[in-house]
Amino acid sequence: MKYLFILFALVAQPALAQERVISAGGTLTEIIYALGKQSTLVAVDQSSMYPQQATQLPQVGYYRELAAEGVLSMRPTTLLALEGAGRSQALKQIEATGVKLIHYKKPTSVNELLELIKRLGTDLNAKQKAQSLITHITDSLPEKAKTQTHSALYLLSANERGLVAAGQETVPNLLFSYAGITNIAATHSGFKVINTEVLAVNQPDFLIAPKHVVQSIGGKQAFCKQPNLRLLKAAQSCNLLVMDSLLSLGMSPRIATAINELNDYKTRL
Repeated sequence: MKYLFILFALVAQPALAQERVISAGGTLTEIIYALGKQSTLVAVDQSSMYPQQATQLPQVGYYRELAAEGVLSMRPTTLLALEGAGRSQALKQIEATGVKLIHYKKPTSVNELLELIKRLGTDLNAKQKAQSLITHITDSLPEKAKTQTHSALYLLSANERGLVAAGQETVPNLLFSYAGITNIAATHSGFKVINTEVLAVNQPDFLIAPKHVVQSIGGKQAFCKQPNLRLLKAAQSCNLLVMDSLLSLGMSPRIATAINELNDYKTRL
């Protein structure tokens, strides 16, 4: 009944003279701002944490759990959805109201990131700005390190259920390859639980964790003191790099910044 009410309200609204865009996916939102098209945004999802201005917009929930009611209440003309966004039923309900739904593949490589920027530039009528952004990224991207000088472990969580680490085919692993860092968790793909006994033998030089996870636990020292990390020398000395969540978990136009941040930290060890 609530869905029908929202649908009726949308039909009753006069035609909008301006695009009303919702971005569902932090990577998409960051690129939209980089393209100078943020004026079209009326709402974003909870993963849109950069730039700071994006967090001031209304939110429609987390992009993987979009609800038709929340999205439609913003009276959008277009929903830009990153791969994995929403349940299929909710997306069908949204599209059935006449909202233009555009899906985008989640980038897992630099080339895929550049392709995403190019496509968004076309869809948002910002082709020239998109090409400038692509040029900036390719010019600022450092060459991949020829040797690996340090080892590290990227932890998505470290609670009583185990240590969830970034393995192969993840953004952290890609960043490691550029910065000359051996990924201790490269024995698996994606984000999976890693055996703490294996880590006791293969000690990483330092740990990395996303900012939102560290903050939820109580800060850097609290993160390092978690029981599941007690066997790691890096945790004992709290050699922990806290990285911006989107910067380290999603393919971002700031990829060169992420690589340089890793390089700077390892040189200070």
